[in-house]
Amino acid sequence: MGKNRIMRIAAAVLAVATAGLICWQMGVFEFSGKPKICLDAGHGGSDVGAEYNGRYEKDDNLKLTLAVGEILEENGVKVIYTRTEDETVELEERAEFANKKKATYFVSIHRNSAAANVSGVEIWIENTATLYEERLAKDILDKIDAAGFGKNRGVKRGYQGDSSANYLVNSATEMPSCLVEMGFITTPADNKLFDEKLDEYAQAIAEGIMKNLEVEENSTEE
Repeated sequence: MGKNRIMRIAAAVLAVATAGLICWQMGVFEFSGKPKICLDAGHGGSDVGAEYNGRYEKDDNLKLTLAVGEILEENGVKVIYTRTEDETVELEERAEFANKKKATYFVSIHRNSAAANVSGVEIWIENTATLYEERLAKDILDKIDAAGFGKNRGVKRGYQGDSSANYLVNSATEMPSCLVEMGFITTPADNKLFDEKLDEYAQAIAEGIMKNLEVEENSTEE
């Protein structure tokens, strides 16, 4: 094998490796076939989640999750659910289900709680999340913010009170994931907004997800 040919092969290998590194740094996540979204209604069954004056987080989570799923399905997006009724599902089961079904995205929906009168929406991603996951979370949050829900508390990495830890549904899922904290169940003003504008928030979350599907579908066609 001639010296020039060896150099050409080496240059080609380097180019492929460099391209792969760039894609990894950019947070590119490629999927094949039609996208499949796994929606996760947090808590359920014996695990009621946060509670306020007889109001259970598990119920709000399921109501919003099903509304988001309906909109996605109406737009031709395949949706799978970790639960569609009031039942107990362990965290590990949720991640395993999404991984087994090879979901494109995993979006977990929750309500927040606090001792003080705090308001607003925040979205959590893994502390080592790629830029692509950050973009997914930001797009969803921007859509919710445009619909109006108190303070935009931003996209946050890790775990509440411990940035070195992660929510299991973020760390154990093999696909890009995020956990939406849809306002504070302990704040009456947030509950009023949640009830009155639930359809708008469902539309916002669905649009945030679909925006990223369009980006990925376009990028894989190039």
